[in-house]
Amino acid sequence: MEAWREDARVEVGTPRNRAVLARLLLSRGKVIPLDRLIDDLWQGEAPPQALSSLRTFVCQLRRVLEPRAEGRTAPSVLVTEPGGYVLRVGDDEVDSGRFERLFRQAAEGRDPATALRLLDEALGLWRGPAYVEFAGTLWAEGEIARLEELRMTAVEHRLDALLSLGRHAEAVPELEVHARAHPMREEGWRLLALGLYRSARQGDALGALRQARSYLAEELGVDPGPELRRLEADILSQTASLDLPRAVETPRVARPVEEPQALVRCLGRDELLSVTGAALAGAEAGTGRSVVFEGAPGSGRTQLLRAAEALAQVRGFRVAHARTHPLEQDLPYGVARQVFEPILCAMPEAERNQLLSGVAAPAAAAVWDNAVAGPGATHALYWLAVRLAERGPLLIAVDDLQWCDPESLRWLAYLVRRSQRVPVVVAATRATGVAGPEALDELCSLLGPVKLGSPPRQAVETLAAELLGGAQDPGLIEGALRLTGGNAFLLTEYLAAGDRQDGCPASITRWTADWLRKAGTGAVRAAKAVALLDGPAEPAAIAEAAGMELDELAAALRTLVELGFLAEDAPVRFTQPVLRQAVLADLPQNVRWLVRTGAGATV
Repeated sequence: MEAWREDARVEVGTPRNRAVLARLLLSRGKVIPLDRLIDDLWQGEAPPQALSSLRTFVCQLRRVLEPRAEGRTAPSVLVTEPGGYVLRVGDDEVDSGRFERLFRQAAEGRDPATALRLLDEALGLWRGPAYVEFAGTLWAEGEIARLEELRMTAVEHRLDALLSLGRHAEAVPELEVHARAHPMREEGWRLLALGLYRSARQGDALGALRQARSYLAEELGVDPGPELRRLEADILSQTASLDLPRAVETPRVARPVEEPQALVRCLGRDELLSVTGAALAGAEAGTGRSVVFEGAPGSGRTQLLRAAEALAQVRGFRVAHARTHPLEQDLPYGVARQVFEPILCAMPEAERNQLLSGVAAPAAAAVWDNAVAGPGATHALYWLAVRLAERGPLLIAVDDLQWCDPESLRWLAYLVRRSQRVPVVVAATRATGVAGPEALDELCSLLGPVKLGSPPRQAVETLAAELLGGAQDPGLIEGALRLTGGNAFLLTEYLAAGDRQDGCPASITRWTADWLRKAGTGAVRAAKAVALLDGPAEPAAIAEAAGMELDELAAALRTLVELGFLAEDAPVRFTQPVLRQAVLADLPQNVRWLVRTGAGATV
């Protein structure tokens, strides 16, 4: 049982205080008579002083729930009514209430993507079993069982949404755990079998249904319900209704759209998204072209790529997505595997074999076992993309090209140079200032670079109004722009965290540390030294603070400039003041104390 006030956790008090609060929460908005409350709290064995003790607990709770009202105004949250007490809090002020609202919204909608988003948010509110402290009490039993049933149903609805979106690779492992942890829930077995079937694992799907049948027979002495029996018959006959819904499995007929219906913020840079729209239209007309969004870390590259994916889906394109990572740079054809594996797994075996036959056959090794793909894989992967595009236009979206493996870079270049022959568009992002494989620059020149700058002032005002509610003081906008330099990520996180005159939002601190780590040890030490000195300083002073030789420091500073963290001109300084705050926030507390006192420090 936890209570929060203005994003800060407050101590409720003794176990008895928490029990009073929990009991009132179960009946929030309704008056609980004193005798009923006393009977529940002491489970029918109340001591003589129970009433006075209860009043003491209530007074202590009021100090926690309404500290400003104490002694000045009548309580408005924990209210005394004739014959009892009532807790007046809104549903959204209680995690269980918010969870139920989000769950209802997800259940009422028909869009699996929206349902998945709502259910992820709802399930994220759970920090453990509901009312776990009071699991042995009669008054909490019913509510505990009700909330647990809702949680289990929400988990199953979420997994169902993943399957509806074709994300079997994510759903099946979770379903394996869920079905075996809760074997009496037939819906878990049904979803597991369906996910396995759509992953081209028909035998495993039937095996899961046999396990369900065996468990129900041995433990309960019953046969599976009609849903499981129908699913088993449909799998055996390979009924077409088991395949993905048409909206996911088969691209819709392309139709012109006047405005990009992006599902993410473009921050006033819709003209950049129109480049993708032109590329998609060109692919439909047989004159395809591709695009790469280039910009400093945090410039909004990924947001524009997501918007491009949404626009492609509206136009009836099949969208295949891949995201690179430094740890996967040495995996041959890793990006190609991300692109094709989900599509192929969702297909019936006969259709998949047809796609991977003939000239495309070597692509199977790249997709299923990227360690043994032979020299013909590049051409085979090209033909695999062609065959998919023949069934409907295809968008291949690759985030963070700078960490793409060399084999996938060669395949993408091979595909882009021949993209005018087929309705295929490659849309990608690249973080400037980050070193990549030798072929990276050549591929980006083929894709057609689109440079990202800062969002316009009007877009920043709109963003602030959206995040903070209504029009904001121009001074806040000016301060946010000054501290963040108009960087899209920094600006969004800064505004979302509120007006931060002191300190730095934790999300920005983590983000800055992550990019510095990727830039290398030298860049980390140089950034810390510049942050500590914070002002015009000779290179020798920075090198001394960083414990680096001058030539080593020069290379590190050059990396930070290319990354967009340091300004190009003298003196050496951060491009955005919030970055210095973030670097300092990541330093040990004693080092930051030295900075505040002006004593200096060495990293």
